[in-house]
Amino acid sequence: MKVSIHIYGEMAKIYGKEQVIELEEEETVRSLLNSIQKKREMAPGYLGEFRIDGADLAILVNGKNIAFLKGLNTTLANDDNVVIMPFMDGG
Repeated sequence: MKVSIHIYGEMAKIYGKEQVIELEEEETVRSLLNSIQKKREMAPGYLGEFRIDGADLAILVNGKNIAFLKGLNTTLANDDNVVIMPFMDGG
């Protein structure tokens, strides 16, 4: 299955702004993020300087925050749209 990914912020400089990734059926957000991380040989559990399982990232699947779904265990389907963006600090 194919999943479209859109990445924002500093991570876009490392991973690119948009890409389509081929995954096995019934893969999860966690496995998708691990797949992205491995392609750039980053530290396990991180996308750039952001922890995959921490509160550093906002991750949406088809416009819904995974925090309101099954978190990193949210199952992906063919043609899903995933948005990954770091939370911004400031005021």
